[in-house]
Amino acid sequence: MNRLAHHQGIHKFFTMLGLALYFSKPVMKHLVHIVDALTTKGFAGTLTDLHHWSFHPNHRTTLSHFFTKSPWD
Repeated sequence: MNRLAHHQGIHKFFTMLGLALYFSKPVMKHLVHIVDALTTKGFAGTLTDLHHWSFHPNHRTTLSHFFTKSPWD
């Protein structure tokens, strides 16, 4: 997984919370990138800003599909 150094800390924290038991590896990867972007940019902005600040390796629409097509129930 293409990670920045601080992504490992975020991932460790999520693992400590037990989120890895409930979410797949791709979902955990998205969450790490999203938390990174939210803490860097702040909670205001667009999905494009979120993608830019998260250094997410995938295309911006992948992040959009994660939010719109994932089962959130």
